[in-house]
Amino acid sequence: MTTTTSLLAGRVVLVTGGAAGIGLGLATAMARAGAAVVLASDVPG
Repeated sequence: MTTTTSLLAGRVVLVTGGAAGIGLGLATAMARAGAAVVLASDVPG
């Protein structure tokens, strides 16, 4: 089975709205695939 790790290794992904919902799911998936993830959100905490 081919993984996307090699495609995202060494890449940086910026996710806006990453505190919950689709943004959080996307950020989690990108991190698991090997990307460095930066989250931006207007939700405190």
